[in-house]
Amino acid sequence: MDRDELESMTVAQLKILLEENSLPKSGKKSDLIDRLLENSFSIDEEEDFLILEEEDHFDDEIEIPKVSTSTPSDKKIEIMEATILDAVLVEEDQTHETPSLKVREPTPKKSEPMIEIKIHAGKPRRAVVLGIILLGAVVAGGGYWWTWVQDQQSFTTEPSRYGDTMSFTMTDGQISATGEEMVELLRENTGDALEKACGDLEVAMSGTGSMSFRNAPSSEITNTNDQIYSGSAESIDGYGRIHLTAERSLSYDLNVDLSGRTWTTDGSKCSNSLQWEMNSNSVTIESISWEELTEETTIQSVSSLDFRTPDNDQTRVDAVSFGGTGVSAIDGILPFLLQPAIPMDLFESFGTTLIEPGVTGEVNGWNYEIKDSLRVNGQLVIPIDLEQPSINACLGHARMSLQIVEGNPWPVEQHVDILINKDRKSNDCGAIESTALELTVPEGQLIIAYKLSGTSFTQGERPIDWGILYSGRPGPGEDIPSSQSQWTNHISDESIIREFTIEEAVECLMNSSSPSGVRSAINNDGYLWKVNHRQENGEIWNLSWVDPQDDAGWTEVKGTSEQSCEVITDGTISPSDSPGYNLNAIPETLSLSTLETRMLEMDGSDQPGSILGLGQGLNSDVTVGAILLATTSSDLLDILTSQQNIDQGEVGFTASRSWNVGSTEHNYDLAIDAERGRIIGWIHTTVA
Repeated sequence: MDRDELESMTVAQLKILLEENSLPKSGKKSDLIDRLLENSFSIDEEEDFLILEEEDHFDDEIEIPKVSTSTPSDKKIEIMEATILDAVLVEEDQTHETPSLKVREPTPKKSEPMIEIKIHAGKPRRAVVLGIILLGAVVAGGGYWWTWVQDQQSFTTEPSRYGDTMSFTMTDGQISATGEEMVELLRENTGDALEKACGDLEVAMSGTGSMSFRNAPSSEITNTNDQIYSGSAESIDGYGRIHLTAERSLSYDLNVDLSGRTWTTDGSKCSNSLQWEMNSNSVTIESISWEELTEETTIQSVSSLDFRTPDNDQTRVDAVSFGGTGVSAIDGILPFLLQPAIPMDLFESFGTTLIEPGVTGEVNGWNYEIKDSLRVNGQLVIPIDLEQPSINACLGHARMSLQIVEGNPWPVEQHVDILINKDRKSNDCGAIESTALELTVPEGQLIIAYKLSGTSFTQGERPIDWGILYSGRPGPGEDIPSSQSQWTNHISDESIIREFTIEEAVECLMNSSSPSGVRSAINNDGYLWKVNHRQENGEIWNLSWVDPQDDAGWTEVKGTSEQSCEVITDGTISPSDSPGYNLNAIPETLSLSTLETRMLEMDGSDQPGSILGLGQGLNSDVTVGAILLATTSSDLLDILTSQQNIDQGEVGFTASRSWNVGSTEHNYDLAIDAERGRIIGWIHTTVA
């Protein structure tokens, strides 16, 4: 080709020739021509190319015939202008070969109306490669191309709003428990509703539910500087400190069918053959949680479960909890075991991640894969599959399948499939996680499955103020007790409301002429890992001990002082039930007296102070105690926990009471973190 032929070409065509011959594309048109003439190059003159560059301002107009099924007309039609930007984008600085597009110039028929497409340039510096055949599909395909583009859209999740509300249905709900320990876990968390169940239990559920974030008025916020965060609500944490939170409500109205194995006729053991079923039970679940705005964590939740049989027997469970246990491996699993099915908060999980097909990643410990979009009942949805690798490695599997739509903070459909079984632990399960789960997860198998499907959604007024630092937020360590002490061989008591303290009980046993396991263990560098105090015609301590040889047992002692006591019972437990000896696992803790005071200060309706307290002391039917949950000592575990600053042991303070009001039975159980004085929560069970 000579200079005249090159002069007749556009800048875009010249740059294609330069790129095909690995030549620079910068400079004016004359520079491009000179560069081509100075170097050898080739071109297939029978093929034409259409390339659009942002720096080339075209005045050329391409006319494309419109296929029409109507009678030809000479009427002028409205001109449709299209700025071509978002087809296939190719950065100019990429070194690989730029795709080229062959274009055949159409010969318009006079009888066919024309669509004039003006192509504009001057956009950010990138080349736009466009197949003209796809534009033809817009004209001739009745909008198919537009629908296809819509179905490939991507978006980011949006934060929940104050006032967001979604209604949904639950179908295919299933809880299957196998093994007495696993059934007992469910039985103990539902009062007497499952008292007939043992060994194996099947629960089938279906019904409706709703979820919402409350839009609270600013007048409820105490700190005037924080009233700008209208919609948020105040709530207390486990230390009694006030935080700004987003208040979330969750409710269910379910029909529940129960079946499984039951006890022998004399109630002595679980039968291998006797079956029971109880169908058409109604279950109402109400749960309110308060999620702190700065850290986006749940600091308090109040839940109730109302279980009614067809005969109108009623069991009600009211539970209050403050945050998690502090052991991350456990906290990640507890929601599956103890909480109702909750629609996933998409923004909390995915944040600003671009939701588009093919993307994979990890959120909150879940691995996810975003699938190709699809249309369900005319609505465009994007499926997401999730798996929890730590549960897969340690307990079985945890899988979720979501269908999400743009603008909804929760999935429009959520499938959950969870299997919990410690026997399925693989070699990929970490040492710390394995030990923590061994202490908390019962023997047996638990299957949880359900499907939630959204039926309606109402968007709230404004986004929730996640991540803000509000003026009234408590500072680090504020209102957290700091009077912890190291154990000698047991938790300190220092009580002024008990006549017979644990110090006096131990001292009396050490000085007693009667032999006891406590005296033997302490003389052998052992310690008390669990203690319980009750009143029964006097004050009685049940003291559980363990020694360096992992021998363990208990001693019940009744007395009034360190000089006056008697051993009621004394025994040992089998090696398989021994908690294991690990002196290094014992953290510094608060005294029983400090923990009791913390408990009694919460004296609102149905709070521990009003239920367990009596004047300046405790009700006579209240049992209090402490328990050490510790890992078995090992050099490897000692190294791992020290490197990661993880406690090998946790000490919990417990209090419980059982009483009757008429024909109604009440049971009340409380737990406090004995190391930091944080209220963990309480459960009030009522059986009528």
